[in-house]
Amino acid sequence: MLVRISKTQGNSTRTYCFETLDTGETSINFPDLFFQKECTTIKFEKKIRVVRMPLHIGRTIKSVYVKQQNVLSFGQRLASVFCASAALRSLSGAATLLQEGYAIARPVAAVEYRRWGVLITSFYVSEEITGAKTIADYWREDLVARKGTEGQVRRRRVATKLARLFKSLHERRIYHNDLKADNILALEKGPAAEEILNLIDLQGVRKCYYLSRRRRIKNLAQINRTLGNHLTPKEKLTFLQAYVGDGIFFRRKRRHLVRSILEETSRQMTREKLRHRPTENHAFFEIAPAPH
Repeated sequence: MLVRISKTQGNSTRTYCFETLDTGETSINFPDLFFQKECTTIKFEKKIRVVRMPLHIGRTIKSVYVKQQNVLSFGQRLASVFCASAALRSLSGAATLLQEGYAIARPVAAVEYRRWGVLITSFYVSEEITGAKTIADYWREDLVARKGTEGQVRRRRVATKLARLFKSLHERRIYHNDLKADNILALEKGPAAEEILNLIDLQGVRKCYYLSRRRRIKNLAQINRTLGNHLTPKEKLTFLQAYVGDGIFFRRKRRHLVRSILEETSRQMTREKLRHRPTENHAFFEIAPAPH
C-alpha cells in the first residue's frame, strides 16, 4: 500500500493507495471533482455523501464510488487525533476480506483531510461492481419473477449461498457490524449465471479474536429485518438449515436461534423508530401464536 502525505500551513492530506492511482491533483481534490458533470450523487447528507464518478486508475479510467464522511462533533474530532478515519477503516476491512478470499467492491484508496492533526473529512474510493444489485432488489426483481420449479430451485440456491456467507464469516471470526441487505450485492456471472455475493460498506469489518454469540445474532437479525419479507417459509427454512445444519440436535438449535433473532430484530426496529426513520416489518421469521 502506497502512503502519500502532503502538508500546507497546518493542513495535511493523507492518501492511502491500494491500487495504482494518480496521487497528484486527482486524489487530493475530491470536493472539486464532485462538481464535474460526470459525477452522480447517490446519497447526500450532512455527515455522509456518496457519489459515482470516473477516475484514472493505472492507465485506464474506471467508474468508482466515493464515500465522503465528515467529522462534525467536537468529541469525534478530538478522538480522530488518536483513531483512524472511517475511510482508512474501510480500506483495512477491505484488505481483511480480500485476504480471506471474499468478494467485495475492489478498494482503490482512502484519503484523509486533517487540520493540525484533527480529522475534518475522509474519502473511501472503491471500484463499481457493474451490473450488481442489492440482494433485496435482486431477490425481488430477478428471483421472485422466476416461476415454477426453476424459480424455486434458484431461490433456494441463493438462500443457501447467503446463509453460507454468514456462516463462513462467523466461523472465521470476521465481524461486519452492518450486514443488512443494502450492503450485500448480488452479481450474476458465468454461462450458468451463478450469483456472486459481494460485501460493501466495510468500515465496521474486523477480524476478532473471539466472535461472540451476541454479534452473530445481531448480523442474522440485520438480514432478517431487511430481506425476510421477500422469502417464503420454505426459503427461510433453507437459510436456517444451511447456517445451522439438520438433524434433531440442529432442529432444537434452530428453534432457539429463531427466538433470539426475533428478539434482536424487535430491538433493532425499536431503535430505528426512536431515530424517527420509517421502518417496515421485513421479518425472516414470524412468531407463532401461543397454543391455547
